[in-house]
Amino acid sequence: MAADRRGTRRTGALTRASVRRRSSGQRPPRPEEEEGEGTTGRLRFAKSPTAWLLGILLAVVTVTFQDVLAASVKTILPLDRVPDRLSPQNAIDVVEVKDVKDIGYYVLLDAEGAGSAADRKLIEEISSGGPWREGRNAVDAGNAEWMITVQGRAAQQVRITDIVPVLEGGRCGKPLGGSLAHFPSQGVMDVIPLELEVDAPRPRLKISGKDAKDAKPFFTGPEAKHITLNQNETEAFIVHATASTGYCRWRYRVHYEVGGSTAEMTISGPGGKPFELTARMTDASGYRRVYFPSFDCLPSGPPTSHDWYEQSGADYARDRRSGKVPPCPKS
Repeated sequence: MAADRRGTRRTGALTRASVRRRSSGQRPPRPEEEEGEGTTGRLRFAKSPTAWLLGILLAVVTVTFQDVLAASVKTILPLDRVPDRLSPQNAIDVVEVKDVKDIGYYVLLDAEGAGSAADRKLIEEISSGGPWREGRNAVDAGNAEWMITVQGRAAQQVRITDIVPVLEGGRCGKPLGGSLAHFPSQGVMDVIPLELEVDAPRPRLKISGKDAKDAKPFFTGPEAKHITLNQNETEAFIVHATASTGYCRWRYRVHYEVGGSTAEMTISGPGGKPFELTARMTDASGYRRVYFPSFDCLPSGPPTSHDWYEQSGADYARDRRSGKVPPCPKS
């Protein structure tokens, strides 16, 4: 007998196991071959129709379980505590912002080339009842009315807790000059009426009362209210804004709650521009021209709804100094 380098003794004898292996003429499989055979079997199973069917059934069961779980959570938790898939920042849609001032004054900013020909053309446009404001820079004077329609988008109820006017530049400027027009506009729907004195030291939205003195804050104070919106529900409110001292431009910042979170959004005027309102000048002689309908003066003959007149600002102010309705000027 001899010993190898590690001290292991070799007998040179053949065991029964070694004899069986040699007589069969086969060698034991290598580890990598066994792994290859197992991989091939798994691939063959993955490609089988049974495996595809099991995968589809598993996906259906998973989706069904998720839906049942979500429904169960909504029935257990309060509505405003359920997370919403929609971002809180997109929980409200502004459906429409519409000018609904039915009658009042507007300041027409004098364009280059303004004169008697332009004045006559404006009178014709107003008399025809056409959209005379299109393409013309006209600003509400003294008061304005906008109807704002919003819609809830979230699956949970949205609660509007405050709407705050935010003045551009932080304050109002001097009243605008130009020409003054007095005429009717559009009708008004039955909606939530709100008041806003936009050039007040701290402008806030108020609920209309019998007169301006009775108006109370809508969203703040001891009688605070809020506006709620369910999914796809719309609500319209009309803001009657007034200005007595300056020219103001602003947007509204809306504060609301949804799904246990708070968020803000901004409402702009028509066309995405700021809301705009100027106070009327205390002395009408400061306007270049004044345009007014027949019911603003005493006609010499039977009155008609289509008669419009124009005067210089100085003449208009002179005729109204007495406080009485003056005779209509001669055409």
